[in-house]
Amino acid sequence: MLRRLFSKDDREKELRQLTRSIKRTMQTQKREVKGIADIVFTVGKKEASAFKAKNEGCRARGEPYYVRLKQDIGSKEKLVSIWTRTSPEKDEFITDLVLASTQPNHEHFFFGDRESYRLICHSDMRGLKASDPTLCLWFKKGVGPRFVADIRVSYTKEDQIDLARRNYEMLPLCLSRFGLAYANLWILWSSAQIVRLADADHIEKELADYTKMLARNQEDKILARLADQAKWRLREAQLSEEDHAKDIPSDDLTYTKEFLALRKTELDKMRSTFHKCIDSDHDGKVSVEDFCLFLREPVSMSPFIRQIFAVSAPTNGKLAKSTSNTAPAMDVGATLKATAVFCMLSATDLLKLVFAWYDAKGYGVIDNDQFLDLLEMFHPRHRDDVVARALKEVDLSADGKMKWAQFERDCRKLPHILYPAFRVQEKMRQRFFGPRWWRRKLARYAEAKELLEEEQQKRKELDDLERRQRYEIAEELKNESIDLFEVKKRRKKNRRHQRTR
Repeated sequence: MLRRLFSKDDREKELRQLTRSIKRTMQTQKREVKGIADIVFTVGKKEASAFKAKNEGCRARGEPYYVRLKQDIGSKEKLVSIWTRTSPEKDEFITDLVLASTQPNHEHFFFGDRESYRLICHSDMRGLKASDPTLCLWFKKGVGPRFVADIRVSYTKEDQIDLARRNYEMLPLCLSRFGLAYANLWILWSSAQIVRLADADHIEKELADYTKMLARNQEDKILARLADQAKWRLREAQLSEEDHAKDIPSDDLTYTKEFLALRKTELDKMRSTFHKCIDSDHDGKVSVEDFCLFLREPVSMSPFIRQIFAVSAPTNGKLAKSTSNTAPAMDVGATLKATAVFCMLSATDLLKLVFAWYDAKGYGVIDNDQFLDLLEMFHPRHRDDVVARALKEVDLSADGKMKWAQFERDCRKLPHILYPAFRVQEKMRQRFFGPRWWRRKLARYAEAKELLEEEQQKRKELDDLERRQRYEIAEELKNESIDLFEVKKRRKKNRRHQRTR
């Protein structure tokens, strides 16, 4: 009976620790992402004012509402405004957007129904009159590697330079082609992936390469623009890493203990495995090659092992350098932290990790050549056979690009493609605690996450209820003040009438 009670207390304590870990992870990685879920056009000042009043009421009641873009896109004849609605629900995010004309004889006419697109249009933008615009938008929704996070409008060259620096992507067609202003729409794509490898070190190296090339070709405007963009991205990455460092424990061992909700005996067991089985020379540091030897993996898997450590970088953001100057050295904290993070990845997360390795900017696209390089690295002994088989069964696009959806579909269809990555994960689980322990930990983690989501949903419902009550009270006070004003107005009128009599 005491043993059963103790086990129940242990379970509740573990769930509380995992819940705190999930909260910190969500805050640190900014998992509560919002993306654009809907777009609406308004034509004319009257419709824009009415739509604005309607959305102010929705916002006050805590209901979903639309926000107007700062710059309109209409011509001199008609005022056309764009309104966007954001949502935290990932299945509502807009993942693709196409500009098109509503006129079938227009050169940019597009019928998106054939490709599962949905239409955004306005009744006064169908070109029925000579002054009517003809713009419509076709979009797709769903969970994908990237989504529309923001939309902006540019009118001048300065606007374009500023938006390009901030990683916005311009849609190719000018709006004047559809009877609107001489302006362009810009999209900020964001990624919902949990793994992002574009850290400050990576961008700093990219900037150094651009600077060297620019020194040899000082008049190259494209290189100058790329270098300018890299400077902005580097600064954003540095600020992000500074914020990240504030929210996580200052020690990697402490992070590992809190992340997995480990008892002291379990943490000591992981440290013992590191010192006895990995750190063969007992200097407190191990290289990627040492870790490959520990897992009995070929040296050809070293680049992938290196990325595992890069994703769960040490708290200080830097990997220690070994004496070889080519291979980084990890201490016990960095090694156990990488093990904890990698072993807790689900199958989908592991696919995203491999894809993000090549898609460093998070655009949701990699080159076909990069996909083939991946096959060669994972299958060095049977490289020719595996690549030839993949080329037969995988439909590589003619434009040389592979999107996340196709990558995920092909990897699930042909599981042998990424089998070595899953093999590494299974070996790490086997050597630290065993598969049964990790299955129990993953089940506890899923349970803690579900409890946290229920807690957040209840808090959201209470906030919405409180906001609605405040709105109703404000409306009542507003109506009372209107009634009082009407009473005073009638009294004043009666007094005037009596005086005249």
